[in-house]
This record gives sequence, C-alpha cells and structure tokens, in this order.
Amino acid sequence: MGYSTAVRPKPNRILATVLALLAAAAPATAQQQSRSRAQATPNNDLWLTNTVGIEYAIDRQWSFHIETQLQIDRDISRLRDLQVRPGFEYAFSHNWAVAAGYVQFQRYPAPLRTMRGPFQDLLHRSKFGKIAFAARLRGEELFFENTALLVRTRVLAGIRIPIGESPWELAFSDEIFVNLKVDGTGRQAGVHQNRAYAGFGRPVGEHLKVSAGYELDTFESYGIYRNVHQIRLGFAYRLN
Repeated sequence: MGYSTAVRPKPNRILATVLALLAAAAPATAQQQSRSRAQATPNNDLWLTNTVGIEYAIDRQWSFHIETQLQIDRDISRLRDLQVRPGFEYAFSHNWAVAAGYVQFQRYPAPLRTMRGPFQDLLHRSKFGKIAFAARLRGEELFFENTALLVRTRVLAGIRIPIGESPWELAFSDEIFVNLKVDGTGRQAGVHQNRAYAGFGRPVGEHLKVSAGYELDTFESYGIYRNVHQIRLGFAYRLN
C-alpha cells in the first residue's frame, strides 16, 4: 500500500537535528548570560549617594520621618536607584525608640527589578559627655515584582564626636546586612553586606544639618564579594 513506502528518519539524523538546534540556541543563551554579567556592579566601582531626610515632631513622643536617597554608579556616570522611606517613630524613653514604615527601592534602568515593603526599627541613642552614640536594629520584608521575597536584618552602630568648640563633628558608623529569607531572589542567606562610613557634618542654621563622607560598601552577589566606594552627601531638615 502507498503508506508502506514512507521512509522513517534515521536515529542519527534525529540526533543531528537536535544538536543543530542546541548549537543555534547556545549563542542566545551566552548573550543573555553576558548581559546579566554586564549588569552586575563592577568591583571597586565609585558611586555618589545623595540623601535628604525630613523630620516633623508630632508631639514629645511621636514624629514623622521621610528619607530619600539617590544613587549614581558606574564611576558616577549612571543613575542607579531612588530610595524613598517614610515612617513614624515613637520614643518610649529618653534613650529608646521604635519606628516603622514603608520603603521602595526603584531601580534604573526601568527593566531592573523594584523592591518594596515594610520595615521596623529598634533605636537606642545615648551620650557620654558631648560624644553621641547610636544603635539601630532594622528588619525589612522586601517584595520583588516577580513575587520574590527578601527578608533581612540590618544592625548599625555609630558615633559622633565634636571637633573642639567648633560646630563641626566627626561621624563613624558600621552596618551589617544579614539575609534571613531569600525566596526567588537569587541571593544567598547569611551575611550579605557591610557598610563602613567615616565623615563629618555640621548644623547650618536652626533646622538644617549637612554632612559628607566616604563609605566602603562590601557585598556578596552570586557568590562573589565586591567593594563599592561611595561618596555620600547628606541633608537633614527638621520642620519644627
């Protein structure tokens, strides 16, 4: 009959077809991996970080805070991200306070993932003479646009030392980031990042304080540790 004369493809011909398809797909996969590597932060990159903080005292215990941070990376040539962090703080003693609010990390260029979610702070402030000490324990639950979830803890300790009788002061701090839950983020659990800062600042008028300094940011990305050198400029304004 007519159908009995049909020739079935030989196994080696099928194998050759599969290998050809894989060979055609390999350059596209390699190109995608190359783009992913290109987006990674280069080691020893230089950033400029500008921070503006605004505080409004509602009463003796409650206050509202909002902080915005604009980062420029790739040797201060490309907009990296904008961070907005509004929240409320409640001081339950002279030295201790708690705070909570919302944070959004808007990455640029636009196709990069955005993170957003709540945060909670436990704050301690004290003085020894004119030297001021501060400590903060922060929790963050950050949701990605692709439903990934990052839960992390941040521990910060800082000190401010006045320079003689002048209005200037020196500031030093260190902050450690620990990833607790990394579902779908591509990150690893454990210690992820460390920020060491040294700078100076002074009040300008009754409500405004300015600061500038250098921060060494060491972080882990896909199993590789990188350093980022940040020039930081800060403006803190109290509305009342």
